[in-house]
Amino acid sequence: MKTAFSIVAFVLAAGMVITLLVFWNVYIISDYHTIKELYLVTHGTPEVPATGRWTVLTIGITFLSIVLVVLSIFFAAFLRSARFKQQQKDFVNMMTHELKLPMSSIQLFAQTLRQRDLPTSERERFLDAILNDCSRLNLLLDHLLKSQQIERGKLPVSLRRQNLREFMEEFARKWPRPLVVRIAGEAEAQIDPILLDLAITNLVNNAEKYGRGSVPELGLDTDSREARISVRDAGAPIPKKYSRKIFKRFFRMPNRDTRRQSGVGLGLYIVKTIAHLHDGHIDLASASAEGEGWKGNRFTLTIPVCR
Repeated sequence: MKTAFSIVAFVLAAGMVITLLVFWNVYIISDYHTIKELYLVTHGTPEVPATGRWTVLTIGITFLSIVLVVLSIFFAAFLRSARFKQQQKDFVNMMTHELKLPMSSIQLFAQTLRQRDLPTSERERFLDAILNDCSRLNLLLDHLLKSQQIERGKLPVSLRRQNLREFMEEFARKWPRPLVVRIAGEAEAQIDPILLDLAITNLVNNAEKYGRGSVPELGLDTDSREARISVRDAGAPIPKKYSRKIFKRFFRMPNRDTRRQSGVGLGLYIVKTIAHLHDGHIDLASASAEGEGWKGNRFTLTIPVCR
């Protein structure tokens, strides 16, 4: 609210300054009689050369242009500062939420295990819940670490030639939950296995969180130039207006599905960076059942293959 009020006040002030400058130029140009009198006093003739009139007009327009440029620069800086402050506020709120929930859960389960003599099956269930929350915290901290390394340009990359079909099959085998796997073609590429594994993990995690119970589909297809790694879900299609914004740092779509799920808006940002580090790119395709024969979202990570 405070930021919106400041923006409105700034726009009104800039508008007033511009209006005054425009009236000043109009006044100078229209008050030609005063200019002629001044020219008579200084030059002894009331005839003002055309160059004199154009000089006055040029000075006025130049001054107006300079003021407009300066105001635009200050306004852009103001908007960046306001946006940064809002991002900081949102980040603190998200981090508080993301850290508090698993920590509270871990504390509750640990206290219960300590105070009560539970059956073996119940103890196992509680321990699994604690381990899941620890994994959630580790993933969050890993994302924050990777984000800081990206911002500093210090994300370690170790590329080596590897068979993508074998890599994807191994990923699918290790994944702890159901996956629909569609692997076609075979190719080798220069990849960092750790980073590429992280990128696919983020995409599959998102498909599980926002797929509304659907089993994610993991795919690979190749040609002579590139390999396309895809992850598809059957969740609500992402609106086109968010198709680029979702890859920005800390951005989360303002809807109910997003608010219900964990995350701080770093997963897709990291995926995009990893794609670029492999000289590739990440694309989003969303469709409804009526339009494309399938409903949901498909993220495709494209990287060049070795020839």
